[in-house]
Amino acid sequence: MLHLSDGSTLLRTLPNPLTEDEAARLRDARPAGPAPRPSTEPVRVQRRVSSRGWIAIAGQRIGVGIGHAGATVTVEAADGTLRIAHAGQVVAEVAPTTTKPIARFKVRKPQR
Repeated sequence: MLHLSDGSTLLRTLPNPLTEDEAARLRDARPAGPAPRPSTEPVRVQRRVSSRGWIAIAGQRIGVGIGHAGATVTVEAADGTLRIAHAGQVVAEVAPTTTKPIARFKVRKPQR
């Protein structure tokens, strides 16, 4: 098995494309250390609220409210819920409706 990581977080596991004979002929090959462990703390991402009060995370649109338009909110994905917070206050808590993984973690300001 091939374990791809960014140092401490396991990103992906893939089957090894090499046979045992090919792996034995690799120069300076050595067995890997212990497999990296997935993070136990909840995933936190940032999103920018649209002018109509919506955010999108993992392919799911969530209404936050027009009062938060243009604000950057923090979304915490844990315990089977998505918790949306702005300035330390929980704005909304919804159940995820998709099984897609969260791909973007940081928000970017729109170009002007």
